[in-house]
Amino acid sequence: MKTFETLTLDFKTYKQELAELKEYLDTKDELSENTDLLPFFRKRKTLTSQIATLFPSIITTDKFATEYDLFGDFSADFAIGDSSNKTYCFIEFEDAKKESIFVQNGKKCKLEFSSRLEHGFSQVIDWFYKLDNQSHTDLEERFGSHVINYEGILIIGRDKYLDTTLKRRLEWRTRHTIVNSKFLQCYTFDELYVSLEKKLSYIEKTVE
Repeated sequence: MKTFETLTLDFKTYKQELAELKEYLDTKDELSENTDLLPFFRKRKTLTSQIATLFPSIITTDKFATEYDLFGDFSADFAIGDSSNKTYCFIEFEDAKKESIFVQNGKKCKLEFSSRLEHGFSQVIDWFYKLDNQSHTDLEERFGSHVINYEGILIIGRDKYLDTTLKRRLEWRTRHTIVNSKFLQCYTFDELYVSLEKKLSYIEKTVE
């Protein structure tokens, strides 16, 4: 069983790694999950841990794990925990390419959601299923509490490949997909950067 390591937030490191994410996204148009994105984020634990703070219920990200298996059947690319309020975020990455989110299906004019996106959503749903069906003893052994809160997030694709209509379709699906009373969150990698940058700017202003 893979265990969590303990993290302490360093704002200087976080700002540097967030700037590196922007430079990375500005430099490359298409990014592969396995050869580009996962290696990049694995090397930047502080940045990756802050993805979990996009959920209001997660304040302090003090637990971190990569390729975290969920009771033997499924695994998350990253698992981030706030041990103080017993809340965990499980993160799924997919490619950031032109056809990561929408693809042309044969001769049809209208683009359809891609198999990569459907796979990513299915992964998160399976995590929810697995976590919801564990005994109190299983959860206590893994997370130090017999009851936990948990969230899932899919990060996929690039804004530059989505026009206004496609963005609205993706946003609508995200807002209206609810599994076991939880919204199934989805961000592009560009949205991820913008959201984290805004959150960091707000925090800096409040402590000035």
